[in-house]
Parts: sequence; structure tokens; C-alpha cells
Amino acid sequence: MQWTNDMLTKMQHRLLRPQQILKVWQNFNQVPGGRVAFSKLIGSLVPYTGSVRPIVTELQRGYACVEMADHRKVRNHLNSIHALALANLAEFPAGLCLHTSIPENGRAILVKIEIEYFRKARGPLVARARLQHTVEHLEAPTQMIVESEVRDSSDTVVAAAKTTWRVSPMTAGTEQ
Repeated sequence: MQWTNDMLTKMQHRLLRPQQILKVWQNFNQVPGGRVAFSKLIGSLVPYTGSVRPIVTELQRGYACVEMADHRKVRNHLNSIHALALANLAEFPAGLCLHTSIPENGRAILVKIEIEYFRKARGPLVARARLQHTVEHLEAPTQMIVESEVRDSSDTVVAAAKTTWRVSPMTAGTEQ
């Protein structure tokens, strides 16, 4: 099947709704190359996240796993992966798992990120985030914290992040 710009635009608008992310993921995850296509689609919606070329490998309500290859654009002068590329990678699954866990009328924005670096990161990396609880009903703004870890190919934690999100209900006329 050939993807047209119109098809991609429609898919991007569907992804703007929190609960739609999982539905779109389930459709993409069933076809060869779907994970890469889904990841590129998300990267086009959030260009800065897309700059590190992350690939979503698992996505469930309240859980996300993302991989990132080691490539020149994410390296620093010490020949390791740049600290902000690691922060970007750690934030991505946190945002994904949060957005799969809030009501359809919800929207979230990152208000704080704390990251700790344990060692130089080199080679392919995997970042995972799991939300402790989901939000079934959203009537007033609330803050949610999501923790994530970034591991290298030897399964060693190279960075850990704690992200704080302001989750609030959308009002009529409010765009995501």
C-alpha cells in the first residue's frame, strides 16, 4: 500500500488524541515495517523527539519501550551519546505511556525532567517507562510522575529519568 500525504495527515490528527495512540499502534504493529512507520509518524508530530530516530518496540496502556541506534547525530565530543539525546530518549517512552493512560479528554505537557547519568552511553540503547496508575476520569488538572530507564546492550542502566507532567482536561475549543 502506498501512503499518501493525505493519509498521513489524517493519521497524525488521530494520534493527537491520547487514547488513539494505542489504536494506531495496534494497526501499525501488525504489519511488516509498522514499528518503524509508527515511530516516524510520531517523530513527525514531535520533531525534536524524532531527531534521535527512536523506534517504538512495545506499547501498552501505561507501558512503552523505545530503542535508539547509536549514530553520529546523537554523539558528543567524547565519542559517546550526548546527554540531551539520552534525556530525549528517556522522555519519549514516558510521554507515550502517559498518553495511553489518560482519558480521551486529557492532554499532558512535560513540566519537569530530572535525569541522572551513570556511565557513558555507547551502542544501541533501550528506554522503558511504566506508569504506576492510570487516570480514568479527569475533571481538574493534576500532576503525574513517570520514571524511565535507559539501558545499553549489556543491560546496564546508563541513565534514569523522572518526568513530571501536568495533565488537564481539554475544554471546548481547546486544541491538543
